[in-house]
Amino acid sequence: MYLSEEKETLIRYDELDKCWYFESNVRKHINKILKLESYFETITKEVEGGKIISVSAKLSDLDNYSVHPFVRIKRKLSQSEKTRLTRHFQSENSQKCPENRTKFKTINIQ
Repeated sequence: MYLSEEKETLIRYDELDKCWYFESNVRKHINKILKLESYFETITKEVEGGKIISVSAKLSDLDNYSVHPFVRIKRKLSQSEKTRLTRHFQSENSQKCPENRTKFKTINIQ
């Protein structure tokens, strides 16, 4: 198990390999990476006491996936705005045809 001061998440792009590398021992980020496990070429898991405490992953399929690790201003929405946007996107998604959807997937690590 890692101490709080040892916990970190690293996201690195390698220009020569043309791929992204992710390393994390932060629970929230481990869960996110594992949820997207099929996107990665390789994932290495460090297990302790039956729990995954660290992951390393390589994303090389940049034709189908993109990564946006740069800082963005967080949108602050009221509950009514969140509800309105949720309804809007749900109705928009239900009207789209599968062939019109983009093939690119965005990975957001926060």
